[in-house]
Amino acid sequence: MPAPSTITLGFTVFRPETAPFAARAMEGHDLIVLEEPHTPGFEEMLAGELPIDEYLMLTDFEFPEYATAQCRTLQALHAGGAAVLQVHPWMDELAGIHEFFAAGNGPGDIPTGGRPWAVYARERDWSAKLLAFYKAAGRKDFEGILEAVNNFAMADAAKISDMDRDRAAALADLLPARGRVYVECGVIHHDMVVLMIRALGHGRVRTIHLMEEVCLARHGRRRLIPPGDLLTFRHLLGAPRDSSRERLLAARAVVYNRLMEKEESFDSDSPYPHMDAEAMVLQIVDGLGTEQCRDLFGRIRHLSVRESLALVLQNSH
Repeated sequence: MPAPSTITLGFTVFRPETAPFAARAMEGHDLIVLEEPHTPGFEEMLAGELPIDEYLMLTDFEFPEYATAQCRTLQALHAGGAAVLQVHPWMDELAGIHEFFAAGNGPGDIPTGGRPWAVYARERDWSAKLLAFYKAAGRKDFEGILEAVNNFAMADAAKISDMDRDRAAALADLLPARGRVYVECGVIHHDMVVLMIRALGHGRVRTIHLMEEVCLARHGRRRLIPPGDLLTFRHLLGAPRDSSRERLLAARAVVYNRLMEKEESFDSDSPYPHMDAEAMVLQIVDGLGTEQCRDLFGRIRHLSVRESLALVLQNSH
């Protein structure tokens, strides 16, 4: 009788500097499970029958540089005998809904009570809260912006929770007797730890944060968590409502978003440009109170990220 699976939950941020750490973490596993929906040409790319650049052109990848590096790793692992699967049932369902609409159907044509309707309804609420934040951000009402940020964080937490339950259920069905399994997880999906332990047992699940050691060595912290993620985690974990704390995290989040570089690659002398930039920005925002955030956001809201950061650093000297 085959031995039961053991799984590694590898928590990652999808940045080029993380790709080598992901490659090392995936080594020695019999099955690699990616946190992504099914994409056209995936099997052909794995087998080397479809060039990576052509494969990436078939789908609009959010982080193409990371995806390119990851594809090279996956090809090597696959050639060495590892199986590689894409498992993200929520995103697969959402893609099916988009195709359903593209065929001329509307929301009223989705049968209520089923999984497609549950996904659609959750995504509709999430999108509405995101749009409300964008509208609020264009106005000068700082309190309105903070309320919109917190409302979006609650919607985001609800969506993440549903996504994780769906993915954990799919993995639980997939994993028995699959040997050593590596499961890719975005850092916000920490519910996966409890869900997989509940499904498989504590002794069969281990977790790693891919850049933890280098983060600890460079910044004295095991991981860097932006204030917006902290706010979302509060709602994910069901923390008691605390309007003062939620306002503070929301205020720090809007300032963080104006200071943190969003490009996948940018000029830097650091081997870990995003990590070091994030550590610097967090050092700034973690020391700000709500009123300081209000004042600073008013001064940088119309500036670029680099202009905003230059202004803040200039004023700190």
